[in-house]
Amino acid sequence: MWSELAALVGGEWLMPDLPGHGSEPPCLWGKAVEGIGVRLAGAAAPRCLLGYSMGGRLALAVAVAYPGLVDRLVVVSAGPGLATAAERRRRRARDRLLAAHIEEAGLPAFIEEWLAQPLFAGLGSRPAEWRSADAAARASNQAAGVATALRRLGQGSQPYLGGRVGELRMPVLLISGEADAVYAAAARRLAGRIARAAVVEVPGAGHAVVGERPEEVATALASWLPG
Repeated sequence: MWSELAALVGGEWLMPDLPGHGSEPPCLWGKAVEGIGVRLAGAAAPRCLLGYSMGGRLALAVAVAYPGLVDRLVVVSAGPGLATAAERRRRRARDRLLAAHIEEAGLPAFIEEWLAQPLFAGLGSRPAEWRSADAAARASNQAAGVATALRRLGQGSQPYLGGRVGELRMPVLLISGEADAVYAAAARRLAGRIARAAVVEVPGAGHAVVGERPEEVATALASWLPG
């Protein structure tokens, strides 16, 4: 999903699959964070870690766990997780139901349902050829992998990071779509806790801001990145 943005921004990009997606097998939250840390350790500095949605939550966790490996951090359409045990318990129950539905309905049917949500309405403005390629890329995953990732890496299964983000000392860019009210608010809250944070809200964009408005996301990155 990053190839379009990478071409616009330029530079060298490493774009691994998330656990349970593509070729990467599912794993628990801690192992996922550790795996990204290992990849970063093998990459040349300076290293800018960028993640969207589930990947954004993981990127935030990696920066907290391995601050020496992250020179800059970009979190897109994501937050620090759920603050209370009760919230996490309710979310785990919801995610288990949704994971079972993915396995029962199959991935193509689930993707159609998922993208029909109002948060993804902005993707409808992209050309038909782009939307077909996007749907095909999503459908290249396996239902079992996506469902297991939801169970193991969903917000109900991750530790809450809100109490630790104040430890971050690297520059952090928080990007959200203006119409994605939950995560636009989460970005503003995070910015209040992180010493070197900048916030970009893309006007009119929803949750899938990377797919909806890649040019504007690329402009935000290019103006924030050094040199």
